[in-house]
Amino acid sequence: MKIFILVSGLLELLVGIVLFLNPKLMSAYKNANNALITTARMYGAAAFSIAVFAIYVVLNFDNSVLHDPFLIVYSVFHLLVACSIIISFYLKQTRDLKIAVLHSLFFIISLYFLLN
Repeated sequence: MKIFILVSGLLELLVGIVLFLNPKLMSAYKNANNALITTARMYGAAAFSIAVFAIYVVLNFDNSVLHDPFLIVYSVFHLLVACSIIISFYLKQTRDLKIAVLHSLFFIISLYFLLN
């Protein structure tokens, strides 16, 4: 579980920094309007926040009281992001489900650790 939290936390940190500082570095936002750039930055801030929590949990991993709250927050975050993308896909607002699959995978792994 510690490795999962560390690796996924570092990925969230990277994505969060990129989306917060310069969303246009991501191909999906190259030609985005200002409203979409603002939304991407807000997602970047959320991802960065989740990453800080993950790193905090890893650094204090011996404190098992932190495990369940982190896994709950992390699983809810990933479930809702995946659902958001899937809804947008069915409304024909996006054509790509790869990110939804990745977030769904993180949700499933988080849920697995939470239930065990």
